[in-house]
Amino acid sequence: MDWPNVHLNGLKTSLTLILIISLTLFPSNSVGLKGVKHKKLVLGSRPPKCVNKCLSCRPCMAALVISPHHRVGHIHKATTAQRDEGYYLLSWKCKCGNKFFQP
Repeated sequence: MDWPNVHLNGLKTSLTLILIISLTLFPSNSVGLKGVKHKKLVLGSRPPKCVNKCLSCRPCMAALVISPHHRVGHIHKATTAQRDEGYYLLSWKCKCGNKFFQP
């Protein structure tokens, strides 16, 4: 046998094994990006389970409600109104007909 051919075959085998091992140990970036996208979809609040939350009223369903603004005083209202004019505090409630219940 020729020593250069044996050495070349051994080198090819070694490089192939290193490539396979590196691909299995270090996943590609596309898998990582899919995980980030999935996490972004999970963030945020979820509607509550409104089973038996509306007393005897049916159907009892989750509804997203804008909370009323609380007024502490005229000074507080003026400073907050300038900064938070477009901000609405949202919360989940259970709704049946035109009545709201705590989840």
